[in-house]
Amino acid sequence: MASSVMTEAILIIASIVVATSIAGVVMSQVGTFESTFTATSEAQKNEMLTKLKVIHVMRNTTASPPTLEIWTKNIGIDPITSPTSIDVYFGESGSAQRIPYSVSGGEDTWKFQPVTVPTIIQKMDTFQIKITDTQLTSSKTYVVRVIAPNGVYSDYVLST
Repeated sequence: MASSVMTEAILIIASIVVATSIAGVVMSQVGTFESTFTATSEAQKNEMLTKLKVIHVMRNTTASPPTLEIWTKNIGIDPITSPTSIDVYFGESGSAQRIPYSVSGGEDTWKFQPVTVPTIIQKMDTFQIKITDTQLTSSKTYVVRVIAPNGVYSDYVLST
């Protein structure tokens, strides 16, 4: 009788230890899943609240060398907090290439115009991007793509 009570007590204690171990593993995995889910949700929210719109593109042939002036508006709710991380792609339709940012501008680069770089592009702010390119020619179709740091983009097709 006493040995069966001891056996049952040992089995109950072993069951509790195993159940506690399994619960600990499950709870730690739930915490990992929750943090991953939260980070993913925050990134998706950020993308949904960011929206750029290229509102006008103009080829300036009076400048030397020729420039492309791109006016872009932040029509999203979230501000763009890292404007120098904006990616600009430009080129003939089907062969656009990334144009690197340069504070001073220069051939095949882009800069903010006026030269002062905004620290934050707030909701409803319009900013101008100026691309210097000596290869701008007439009678071609060009594509401009402006991409926010979180991947949200706006395209503009320009026929010269």
